[in-house]
Amino acid sequence: MKTRSIQFAVISIALILGSAGCATKKYARNRINERVTPLEQRTGELEETSRRNTQDIGRLGTDITEVRGRAERAQAQADAALGRADEANKRAGDAEQSVTDLRANLDKYALQNTATVNFKFDSYELSPEAKASLDRLAAQIKDRNNFILEVTGFADWVGTDAYNNQLTEKRADAVRRYLAEQHSIPLFRMHMLGLGELRSVADNHSIEGRAQNRRVEIRLLSRETGSATARKTQR
Repeated sequence: MKTRSIQFAVISIALILGSAGCATKKYARNRINERVTPLEQRTGELEETSRRNTQDIGRLGTDITEVRGRAERAQAQADAALGRADEANKRAGDAEQSVTDLRANLDKYALQNTATVNFKFDSYELSPEAKASLDRLAAQIKDRNNFILEVTGFADWVGTDAYNNQLTEKRADAVRRYLAEQHSIPLFRMHMLGLGELRSVADNHSIEGRAQNRRVEIRLLSRETGSATARKTQR
């Protein structure tokens, strides 16, 4: 009897210790899970943040590349614009110098002779009389290197200003073309302009007056050379 009591006590103690051990292991697992689960969640959050950061860095790199490309294109356009501006300034400077030289040279020219040719209504065709007048004027050009011709076209007051301006330019060009073709006068020595119905020389209310206003005036200007000036001085 006593032996059974001892055996029962031993078994009871073993069961109690076993139960305590199981409870301890379960408690330990629970504690570990309580710590591991937040760590796993935090790790997942860090991985997601890292993924988003990688994407953001990629987009930022693309944006930087695009910005750099736009900046390079803008710089290229600015350089091209600067080049065009420099070229325009150069042309402007050359033009100013040409005007200065022209003014200086024009002061050395003197009117030698004039001629006037007339045209039919709404026409810029040279008549035989007009050609003969131009032939006589061309024959007076002795020095082929020191002259210029001013060729100015006019019209009567019939028609619009725009049409008459174009018509008078055609009349002046007809005169210039004839002198260039028939008398080999260089084009750069002839300066032409169409002034429309400006500077009438007769009354536009009459047929005769309008006929006189349909005209081209040619002015022959010559420049005296040094030798010619010396001869005048000796005289």
